Amino acid sequence: MRYASLAQVALFTAIGLSMMRSMFRSLAACVAGVITLAGCNLANSPMPDVTAETGVARVRLQASPIPATATLNALIESASESKASPTPTKAVPARCDATEEKRPARQVSAEINIDYAAKSADVVQTINFLNREALALDSMVLDVQANQWEDAFQLRDLTVNGASADYDLNLNRLRAGLDEPLESGCWLEIGLQFRLQPAAIRDGLRSYRGFFGYSARQLNLGHFLPTAAARLDDDWRIHDPIGIGEQVVYDVANWQVTVSVENAPDGLALAAPGTVTALGPTKWDIELLNSRDFAISLGDGLIATELQLANGVTVAVYTFADAQIYANGIQLDGADHVLQEAEKALALFEKTFAPYDRERFVIVQGDFPDGMEFSGLVFVGGAWFTSFDGGPRNYLTLISVHEIAHQWWYARVGNDSALNPWLDEALATYSEYLFIESHYPAYKNWWWTFRVAGFFPRGKVDSDVYEFATAREYINAVYLRGVQMLHNLRVDIGDEAFYQLLRAYLTAADGQIAEPTLFWRQLPPEQRDLTLATRVEYLRQHDDNSLFGAVDD
Repeated sequence: MRYASLAQVALFTAIGLSMMRSMFRSLAACVAGVITLAGCNLANSPMPDVTAETGVARVRLQASPIPATATLNALIESASESKASPTPTKAVPARCDATEEKRPARQVSAEINIDYAAKSADVVQTINFLNREALALDSMVLDVQANQWEDAFQLRDLTVNGASADYDLNLNRLRAGLDEPLESGCWLEIGLQFRLQPAAIRDGLRSYRGFFGYSARQLNLGHFLPTAAARLDDDWRIHDPIGIGEQVVYDVANWQVTVSVENAPDGLALAAPGTVTALGPTKWDIELLNSRDFAISLGDGLIATELQLANGVTVAVYTFADAQIYANGIQLDGADHVLQEAEKALALFEKTFAPYDRERFVIVQGDFPDGMEFSGLVFVGGAWFTSFDGGPRNYLTLISVHEIAHQWWYARVGNDSALNPWLDEALATYSEYLFIESHYPAYKNWWWTFRVAGFFPRGKVDSDVYEFATAREYINAVYLRGVQMLHNLRVDIGDEAFYQLLRAYLTAADGQIAEPTLFWRQLPPEQRDLTLATRVEYLRQHDDNSLFGAVDD
């Protein structure tokens, strides 16, 4: 049985009221549709330090008003759960091209027109989806994370292969009906037109979702573009949103996005992953390949500090002026500290896990608590910058390293973050310890006390996010007990075998959405007996059948 915190109750209540209001709006739209004869329908060893010149650049942008798309402004304002069917159009036949099998099954393109003063965006988006399953699909399901927030997502039009289509939108799940099944090996094109209106970042539980929100100086857009839901066990995998942990399950996609900004203040800068091409002072093209998500941040007065590593990777840290602080008469530069620690962490994780697979990595100071990972871009909470004390023993160091580790344990190796959150969070947290052990070995005991033992963690590591009443209970069980379990495994089988386990898991799961059995099956038979006591202590499901499946040796 799942218990809800007061914050969760408030969140669920708000969602419920939103659904009731949308229901009444939908009924009204249906009545209007009958009158006009329109239809109506109801988301470890240290590497050598590399020295390089670091540059600081301030981006000064002039406001360049961009005319709103006429078709968008002409469309009727409607609730996100309903729409009136537009004039029917003829569908374009699905493409069936076996030569495209090596491309990701999801290809996303979008034109995003942002009104920075209004903190809103009008989006025209296309999703091309390839059915790689043996059977035909009779519907498409999109993950629309932005729609879980009241008035944040207004869908204005949806087409399938160029023709208008009926759909149902319920929180973060959008189901589009297909006139004809999508056969195996064939592509489908979904067109979307919608408006986004993120909420202000405030205190409390909602503030932790500040990666989709705005402050007085920042607009963050993360988990904001709909994408074809993951296909697992012959079904679309989408979970109900709650305020504890994360619930996304994403497969990889190629993203081609154009961002235009109007009503932009001087000093506005864009932080984005991938290959960014400026088309003007307030317009950019962004290409991001083989990525589970797409996120950007716009900030008034963001400062970019960049460093090119020896392997050619560029690290860019975007911070505000308050990342420069004075303590005891000494100037402390949080941006430069993060840049140096990122250089060390990327080199260590490349050596320990696998090479970093992108040309750029972006870290953004976020006006919301803690941090958040995306493909090629991460947020680190602003409070960790303003409380920086000049050394490595602080959350600025640890959260930065944690989010960097997610480039392997999330961006490279995906997992179901609602049902199996330990697969990315425990591994990312233990990566912090590997970093401290490698670069600051005198602080190993400090890390265990500061990060783990001081919270007296309890709970089973293989719990899902819906089992917890508070975020603290969730973190204690999944993150902290998770690192205890991983460290015990390391002791059980030895360092060399432990690092081999991590590398084997990454190789087997690279680019996939992994289940826990894939991790455990990287243990050879002789190591399964050695790790039995650890598995019994930390896992609910610890027997060989549940962890390893059919034995093939």
